[in-house]
Amino acid sequence: MDSIREVVSPQTYPPEIMKRIKGGSNLLISIANRWMLGWPERVKTLLDKDEFWEALKSQEEKELDVLVEGGYGNPLAAWEINQLAGLDPAPPVP
Repeated sequence: MDSIREVVSPQTYPPEIMKRIKGGSNLLISIANRWMLGWPERVKTLLDKDEFWEALKSQEEKELDVLVEGGYGNPLAAWEINQLAGLDPAPPVP
């Protein structure tokens, strides 16, 4: 991938969800990509159940909260900060 703005497996997403992802923040795209690369079956199930977008936005909010609370200026990587905060990197189990 040349840019974080690229979405992994874009053909998997319905057009409306794809539009929302592409219009989202770099963090949102990063989470969508992480989920697709690590847990593609969960992503597909969440999409089938129409629960994907809500789960993705919820994860984005949690990760933003963690970064705002203690991430800026911290020498740890974002994933390490999230792990210390107890955030699960995976999508929810549908």
